[in-house]
Amino acid sequence: MKTMTAVRWLVAGLLEVGAVLAPTSLHAQGCGLRYVACGDDIPAGHDVSESERYPNLLMENHLKTWGAWCLYDIAKNDTTSATYITGGQLAQTWNYRPDLITLHVGEQNNTIANLVESCFDKIKSHDFSGGSACAGAILGNSTLWSNLTSNLTTTQQQYRMIMAGRPRLVVAVLGYPNPYPKSLDAAAKIPELCTPLIDTIPTCTARWAQLPPALEVIDQVFKKLNKTISDAVAPFAYSSGGRFVYVNTYDKLRDHCMKMEVSFKTKVEHPEEEGAVHDHDSPTSVNFGCSENWFVEGEDGTDNPWYLMPASLGILIQQSQKTENTGVWPNKDGHKCIADLIWEADTIDPGTSPLKWKLGIPEAPKSDICK
Repeated sequence: MKTMTAVRWLVAGLLEVGAVLAPTSLHAQGCGLRYVACGDDIPAGHDVSESERYPNLLMENHLKTWGAWCLYDIAKNDTTSATYITGGQLAQTWNYRPDLITLHVGEQNNTIANLVESCFDKIKSHDFSGGSACAGAILGNSTLWSNLTSNLTTTQQQYRMIMAGRPRLVVAVLGYPNPYPKSLDAAAKIPELCTPLIDTIPTCTARWAQLPPALEVIDQVFKKLNKTISDAVAPFAYSSGGRFVYVNTYDKLRDHCMKMEVSFKTKVEHPEEEGAVHDHDSPTSVNFGCSENWFVEGEDGTDNPWYLMPASLGILIQQSQKTENTGVWPNKDGHKCIADLIWEADTIDPGTSPLKWKLGIPEAPKSDICK
C-alpha cells in the first residue's frame, strides 16, 4: 500500500508540474487535433523504420485524411507499465492535450519480458523444455499480473482526468500479438524435419516433441497478458460510454507468426561397417512457423544440436543446425494491421461503434482489414 501511495503522489506531482509547463514548439504550430502514442518497443518501432511503425501508419493512412492531426510518438523501448507512470511519458501525455491516446504497455514488465527475451532464446536454441519452464514461471506469478492491473488502472484514472477537460478524447489500450508458431502446426512438421536424419530419427523426434507443449504454454501467457489488459480496460470503457477501448491485436496476427525455418547436417560413423561414414542432412529447411510472416526476421540460431545422438550403433562425428527467420517484433505489415485494428476497434458493442466514430469521423466500418 505504501508503494502504491507513493506512486499516486508521484503521478499527482508530475501532472501538477505538467499543467504549468509551457506548450512545446509543436503545439505552437497550431495542430487542430493531437494523437499521442505511448508505450514500449512496439509503438517505438523496434526493428522497423519510423515511417513503418503503427502510430505513423495510423496517422498517414487514416487520421490525416480527416483533419489537421499531429502525431507525438513518445513511446520508448523497454517501457513498463510502471515506468510509463514514473518515467515521464504520462506527464508528457497530459501536456500534449491529446484527442487520441494509444497505450501499449505490459509486455516489457519485469519477468513478462522474458516472453520475447530468454524464453525466445531457448526456443531458438532448441531448449524447448527450458522455454516451457520459462513461460510457466511467468504464467504462475500472480504478483506480476496484479501489478500490471494496478498500473493500468492508475494510468487510466489519469486519462479519465484528462478526459474531464477534453470530453472528446478517445483512449485505445492495445493487447499483444503472439509471434510464435502455433503448436499444432509445429507438431505436424516434426516428421518432415527428423525423418531424413535416418540414424538420429529417435533422438531428433524426442527433442522436437517438446516444442508443441512449449508453444502452448507460451501462447497461454500471451492470452493471460491480453486478458489482464482487456479486463483492466473494461470498467473504463463502460463508464465512459466507449471512449476507452481495448484493441485486440492477437487474433488477426496469429496466422502471420514468425517463420522458424530449421535445417540439420549430421555425419555418423558406423564401426560395424568398417568405418563407413553416412551423411544425413535435411533436404531443405522445414518451416515450423507461418509462411506469410508479419514479424521481423531476426538473427539465425546455430547452437550445436548435441542431442542428435544415434539411437543404434554409430558415432555422431559432426552435427550442425540453422534456425532461420525467427523474430518477435512486428514488421511493416504487422504494424499496418495494428494501425487498421485501432481505427476499426469496437468501442462497446461489436460492429456498432468503431473507434473512428468516437473521433467524429463518418467513415463506414470495414471488416476486410489485415488480409
